Amino acid sequence: MSTVTHIQSKSGFTRMDNDLYEALIGAELSGRELRVALAIHRQTAGYNLESACIAASYIAQMSGIRREDVSRAISELIRQGVIYRDGGSRSPIGFSPVSEWKIDKKNTHPNKPKEVPQCGVSDTSNVAFLPHNKDRNTNTNANALVVDASASTAGEEGRHGNGKAATPPDQAKAVRAEKIPYSRIVEIYNQTCGHALPQCLKLNDKRKTNIRGCWNLKINGVQPFRASEFWVAYFRDCLAVKHYVGDNDRSWKADIEFLTRESTVLKVLEAQQ
Repeated sequence: MSTVTHIQSKSGFTRMDNDLYEALIGAELSGRELRVALAIHRQTAGYNLESACIAASYIAQMSGIRREDVSRAISELIRQGVIYRDGGSRSPIGFSPVSEWKIDKKNTHPNKPKEVPQCGVSDTSNVAFLPHNKDRNTNTNANALVVDASASTAGEEGRHGNGKAATPPDQAKAVRAEKIPYSRIVEIYNQTCGHALPQCLKLNDKRKTNIRGCWNLKINGVQPFRASEFWVAYFRDCLAVKHYVGDNDRSWKADIEFLTRESTVLKVLEAQQ
C-alpha cells in the first residue's frame, strides 16, 4: 500500500520554487523571521503574485506573532535582502532573488554561548531592546558600547567617604550623557533621510531636547526609540509622507528637528496602527 499522501485539490495548496525552498531551509533566520517569511510567501505565491500589499496585522493573525514583532521581522528580512519593499510601510512586499540575500551570521560557534546576547523583543513596532547583562558588572549603552559600571558609581562612592577616588565631575557627566547616543541617531537620520531631506550638520539644544523626548517616550509601557532599528524604521516611515519630502505648495521639507518633535512622532506612529 502506498504511503504517499496525495494533495487534496479541494483544500488548495501553494507551490514553492525549489531554490527558494532550499534557501529558506539553509538560511540562518530566527524562528520569527522564518514564520513571517512563510506567511509572506503564502500571501504572494499562494495567489500567483510576485508581490502583494500585506498588513503586518494580517501576518500577526496568521502566525500568532504580535503585530509589533511582525513589523520588526519584516524590517530585518528587508535589511538582509530576503524580501523587498518598494516604497513605504504600506507598499507591496515580495521575495528577492536568493543570490541577493545577505543573511546575518547568527552564531559561528553553535556549541559555545554567544558572548554578546541578542536583543530581546520589544512591545512596539520595529524595535528590539538591548538586554540587561546581569552576569557582568558592566552596562551596555545604545551604541552597543560596554561601559564599566564602576565608572558611573565611583563618584557616588567617593562622596560617601568610602576611601575610593571619586570620578571627576566632567568625566562622570560625559558617561551619563553617552546614555543617549545623539551622534548615532544623527548618523541614522543622515543615512536614511539625507538623500531627500536636509542633512543634520549640528545638534543644538532644541534638537537634543527633541531627541531626548523621543528616547524617553513610552508607548504601551515600553520605550521603542532606545533601539537603532526603531529609528531606522521611523525615519523610513517619515519619508513615505509626501508632505514631509517637499510635496506641498511651499516646497517645504522636514528636518531632524521637525521629525523628532513629539507631535510629529505620535502622528507618524499612529498612522501605522
